[in-house]
Amino acid sequence: MQRLVLMLMLVLLPLVCGAQQRVEVWTYHFSPPFILDNDQGLSHGFVELLNNDPANQGRFRFDLVELPRKRVDVRLARKRPGILLWATPSFFTAAQVADSKWSEPLLIDRQDFVSLPDVPFEYEGPESLHGLILGGVLGHRYAGLEAEITSGAIKRQDVQTDLQNLQKLLSGRINTLLIPRSTLLYYRKEQDLRDLYVSNTPLYQFARHLLITDTLGEGVTAYLDEFLDALPDNPEWQILLFKYGLLPIATEQ
Repeated sequence: MQRLVLMLMLVLLPLVCGAQQRVEVWTYHFSPPFILDNDQGLSHGFVELLNNDPANQGRFRFDLVELPRKRVDVRLARKRPGILLWATPSFFTAAQVADSKWSEPLLIDRQDFVSLPDVPFEYEGPESLHGLILGGVLGHRYAGLEAEITSGAIKRQDVQTDLQNLQKLLSGRINTLLIPRSTLLYYRKEQDLRDLYVSNTPLYQFARHLLITDTLGEGVTAYLDEFLDALPDNPEWQILLFKYGLLPIATEQ
């Protein structure tokens, strides 16, 4: 009898242990509103939506993994299974995403020029920045401006975070700054920065998608397709967007 019980345990144990598939959810966006202290932020909230979704039924455990962009590139090159959050197709090569598929856009973002309301800056091309001090974030490249930044025609001062840039602007140490609309909306909600002037013309606009690797397998891919189709009408998603001030840039799909 004991031998029979042991044999049954040996047969059933792998089934029990393998009942829930772990799925890595990658992000290289570490700024608010995507990542905040104490496991808060849009990325953590999105992963919680996946794990708590009734249609999941405990089949999949989604784990957020924060990675530098270079390590994301390595995972894609090695065809590691996973989901990449808030990614933009134009920021990846065709080879990098050849074995993956893009979701519909979830957020329509843009790189905004922000200035003080008493000296508003309106972007009209790179030459409109000549003679001004532009606030940037260390390590960020700004398409369309790099050549004139390198030549010195545009004077750029970098800080570590967008919040530091906003503080420099408020103290009058820079003329304008570049900030993603998603981050600006978050700080406007959290720190009452509604009086700042935003240029009618951004540096550029971009969409944020999910990138889903083919190596995840049909089960999780089919689940994600259903989840994303229902996402626009998901009240928990709407609450999450409202919490971080992002309803103005959410897409309807």
